Amino acid sequence: MYEFAIVVLLGVGSFKVIDMLSEYVDLSKIHTLLTIALGVAVAWVLDFSLFAQWGVDVRSEQLGYVGTGIMLAGAGYAVPQVFEHVAEVIGHRKETSLSRAA
Repeated sequence: MYEFAIVVLLGVGSFKVIDMLSEYVDLSKIHTLLTIALGVAVAWVLDFSLFAQWGVDVRSEQLGYVGTGIMLAGAGYAVPQVFEHVAEVIGHRKETSLSRAA
């Protein structure tokens, strides 16, 4: 369970670092590749492989870092979208309940 939280938080952090850099430099064409590369780099630097944590055998240790980095990048893209959708749904629900009361 802790591994899932680590992936989500590292993924959001990696995504936001690249997102912050894209405010200063136009990274629109390579945003995804940089996010994946940063996710792989973070997994390698922290020596964090989900496959090793779960006891899943992979061909090499480096492939475990690459797979984990891709999962970090995916979580970095997905989590903000999910939060945005939830906030939109909750916002519409509150607006409709307020309009009925008025």
